[in-house]
Amino acid sequence: MDFAKLEMKQILLQNILDSGTLETKDIVIRIVSAAIISVVIYISYWYTHVGTAYSNKFNVSLMTLTILTATVMTVIANNLTLSLGMVGALSIVRYRTAIKDSRDTTYIF
Repeated sequence: MDFAKLEMKQILLQNILDSGTLETKDIVIRIVSAAIISVVIYISYWYTHVGTAYSNKFNVSLMTLTILTATVMTVIANNLTLSLGMVGALSIVRYRTAIKDSRDTTYIF
């Protein structure tokens, strides 16, 4: 039982101390992949919401959020300490007013 606890502590300590290194190539691949996925999302939303329900502003916001989220995930995925700090910082954000435009929400994010 003590060996399992010691092994777990070593794994956690190793994850906290090691900050992964990303090469520029990996970062570019992740961002380009997110951009391609965002184009697929854009086209599928445009195709399925033709008519009065379609909002170009919302569709552009979907694309922006996809790329932005991939960028944030790339930054915090390599460092456990940084990711926990980001989660803590983002958990205190609270919107007190209703935001009507989806681009404003994207900007705040």
